[in-house]
Amino acid sequence: MFVGTTEAASLLSISAQRVRVLLKEGRIQGARKINGRTWVIPLYKGMPRISGRKRGPKPRWHSRKHCGKNTIHFNRPNIGINQREENTNLDVVSAKRGSKNLATGHEIEIHGPCRIVYRPEKPHTCGATVWIETLATATVFDFDGSVYRVDSRWMWEEEEMWEINKINIDELI
Repeated sequence: MFVGTTEAASLLSISAQRVRVLLKEGRIQGARKINGRTWVIPLYKGMPRISGRKRGPKPRWHSRKHCGKNTIHFNRPNIGINQREENTNLDVVSAKRGSKNLATGHEIEIHGPCRIVYRPEKPHTCGATVWIETLATATVFDFDGSVYRVDSRWMWEEEEMWEINKINIDELI
């Protein structure tokens, strides 16, 4: 899996500018510049690899577990419009992480455990009283046939689990 400078900074708990300095010094292993402008940084077990220096203090960055919760919301106004008006296919399901909207569509498939939350006394930040929370990867389908993958923030653990399951499946075959 690859990330950009902002996501790498978030993972390392340092600023994006510091990540750019490390890139300029060539200290982030496997990082490449594409299109002459954008940095692509590979992750090893969920973290960028940074080579040390001979002098100066030891780095203080550390692996920080992010809240990787994806929330699935239902857009009630769009459901009403789709029922009232003919030939209307507005998206009624949205996948979000925090306040960022990751994908919208009409159908979602969650690839792992999830839970449904109903909290009328304490609504979600967007005002919803019912939503689905999951740490798993989800696939969102749109009316026009588009498919969006909403990745888990725990992607490396999921990939390791897939490798373990793949070995077991290969043994069965």
